[in-house]
Amino acid sequence: MNTKMPTLLNVIRALLGVQTIYIGISMGFLIYDILLHSADYAAFPLSDQVAYFTNAGIRILLILGPPILTMIFIAKRRYKWTMTFMILTFLFTAGLLQNFLVVLHLFMLLVLLLHKPSKMYLKQEAPVRQYSKRDLQV
Repeated sequence: MNTKMPTLLNVIRALLGVQTIYIGISMGFLIYDILLHSADYAAFPLSDQVAYFTNAGIRILLILGPPILTMIFIAKRRYKWTMTFMILTFLFTAGLLQNFLVVLHLFMLLVLLLHKPSKMYLKQEAPVRQYSKRDLQV
């Protein structure tokens, strides 16, 4: 029983991918800018610098981690894990970014909750391949 991925679910996966690429490139420019102007941070005590950069690193992980895991679990057809990481993506986006992505993530979450074909696709089991002795011989 090999069914096609519903169009809306494919759109969600594509939007999460574009968002991850966009945020990854933005974070790359941020890190480059920080390294380029590292002398500007030398005036602050070392403990403040460590706290600032640790905070920035944790924010990067919280913003990039859940969308990537959501895309992985959509591909693996795991409904509960997909919903868990989609909710985390929405919460972290609402808490850390506060821009148009919050509305976009709310739309994606509602589609995953209410769109019946997407829900059924994620809940179905992946087919298990049966091997015979002939397949296993080299």
